[in-house]
Amino acid sequence: MEAIGGLCMALSGEPQIVVGMLRGKGRPGPIALAMAHAAALQGAKLYFFTPADVDTKNRTISGLFYTDGTWIRETTAYPDVLENDELARSAKQVWSDLTSEIPITTHKLGGKVAVMRLMQNAGLYPEMLIPGDVINRYSDFIEWLYQFGSSVVKPARGAMGKDIFFFSKTEKGFNANISGESVFLDNTSVQRFYDHRIRGRNYLHQKYIESRTSGGLPFDIRLHVRRDQWGEWKTVKIYARIGSGNSIASNLSAGGSMAAAPSFLRHHFGQKSEAIMAELTQLAHDFPIRFQKLYPDQMLDALGIDIGLDGMGKPWLFEVNSYPGAMFFELEDAVPRIGYAIYLAKRAKNAAEGGDLAPTDEISINNPL
Repeated sequence: MEAIGGLCMALSGEPQIVVGMLRGKGRPGPIALAMAHAAALQGAKLYFFTPADVDTKNRTISGLFYTDGTWIRETTAYPDVLENDELARSAKQVWSDLTSEIPITTHKLGGKVAVMRLMQNAGLYPEMLIPGDVINRYSDFIEWLYQFGSSVVKPARGAMGKDIFFFSKTEKGFNANISGESVFLDNTSVQRFYDHRIRGRNYLHQKYIESRTSGGLPFDIRLHVRRDQWGEWKTVKIYARIGSGNSIASNLSAGGSMAAAPSFLRHHFGQKSEAIMAELTQLAHDFPIRFQKLYPDQMLDALGIDIGLDGMGKPWLFEVNSYPGAMFFELEDAVPRIGYAIYLAKRAKNAAEGGDLAPTDEISINNPL
């Protein structure tokens, strides 16, 4: 219905919206293809480009358009809206030139530590926040190893399941999982590990929450939410991500797998599963509305909310990110994704013409939590 509604608006005589899919590098893949189809369904046009394709002097872009089953390069004007990734920001001059006049879909959250501190200071979901902090010195690292008993050390910014380490205290030292390999570290080797892998780098130390399947594999539940063509939050998908082998993380890019949340929960939590699923569904609805208020100066377009479940089924917040992947459900994600880009473009044009933006209640983001 959403796609049909968008197409009807385009057929009503409104100018066609052009969405520029800006990526830091590479060529169109499954996500770009899904978004090209979603744009066509909603009466818009999409082209793919990188900063290297931009001619700021002539205000043109050498973009890739999906036409008759293939990507064709054409020189075109600047788009009405940028559907951007984080890497695109590294081309500072091009990024500055484009974003000075074109709205963007995706904003940065500021990293795991910034998110954690914002939520702590706002008192947002304190019962789900995992104890932890930034590692500034070896004394912090070793103190928390003893305090937490079992703990996880991970990069303060996105790692896609990489460079995440697990430690469990024993009488003689620590059992550890280092890059998927189980090792024992005494006090001397713990110091060497810190010097080699942690010192001078931006890492976060957290208490370990045992969110594992009955077979011992790590898992979390991803709540994938994003704004739609009305600028309102929509739950795109709730699914389980299961790690593989001896891994600590359950990220799909690190070799994990996914499963439908209801069936996964029934298998692992039995009679509790319906109550857990209901809680997760409500969380997917409420969390983005409350979380948006932590960022009063920008509209967030999408969130990947990763929830761990301990043995009792209690939810713990593992991570929040603003660039959630959509592997295996690209088109399901692309429809609201393109819809929101169209919404932003129309909103910007309306503002330029002095019209009323008519924001949704969620976008009135200066209300208290």
